[in-house]
Amino acid sequence: MSVSTSLPAVDRRRTEIRHLDLPYTFTAPKIKSVWDKRARSLREHILVSLGLWPSPEKCPLNPHVFDRVERDNYTIEKVYFESLPGFFVTGNLYRPIDASEPCPGILNPHGHWAAGRLADEKDGSVPARCINFARQGAVAFAWSMIGYNDSEQLDHRSFGNNRMQLWGLSLKGLQLWNSIRAVDFMASLPDVDNRRIACTGASGGGTQTFMLTAVDDRVMLSAPVNMISGHMQGGCICENGPNVRINTNNIEIGAMM
Repeated sequence: MSVSTSLPAVDRRRTEIRHLDLPYTFTAPKIKSVWDKRARSLREHILVSLGLWPSPEKCPLNPHVFDRVERDNYTIEKVYFESLPGFFVTGNLYRPIDASEPCPGILNPHGHWAAGRLADEKDGSVPARCINFARQGAVAFAWSMIGYNDSEQLDHRSFGNNRMQLWGLSLKGLQLWNSIRAVDFMASLPDVDNRRIACTGASGGGTQTFMLTAVDDRVMLSAPVNMISGHMQGGCICENGPNVRINTNNIEIGAMM
């Protein structure tokens, strides 16, 4: 084989290095069976990249729901449970008062606001959103991303160094596992219809939303905000893991919802 036929037509060393802020396109498959095969492969790829394949053993959640506060037509409770033995997920549970039948359950991962799940700002309020859901008859759960609020066992921007990532340990993988266990928690509640579990979040919470939906079939409806983008793939380590976007991007992963 001659050199001219064995080398690529373009020397990749002289092109722009692929990075998270390059524009990407997604060509939708025209045949459903082709997409189904690709989606299965992509799901496995995400889980392998984030150290979740094969799935870690699920320990008992040992959930604690306490300090109930009652308002006119909704309640707020504090929650913590174990996603891994000795590692805790913390959050708040918002419920409608006097629901006559099991309610839809809506998961609410937050983005990179300084106040985390308690952010109540001009451009967005996680508590107001969850209160709104409860007033409309849904059970809403907002939990802290790692390093936010009372989730203080690990730091948000330093967990998962290069050596740890060689062993499949990354902040993104751990947060996705917490989200999977949040589905377990929501599905275990007697006042939640586990056939109607949804997820919505913005910024980093948007990334968690479409990543969770891509790997967990129990999430039946999703509304990620901001991060289904062809130009920006996520700027925090909690949105990126080793090789997770090799030959894919947020648009394609979002198409798995």
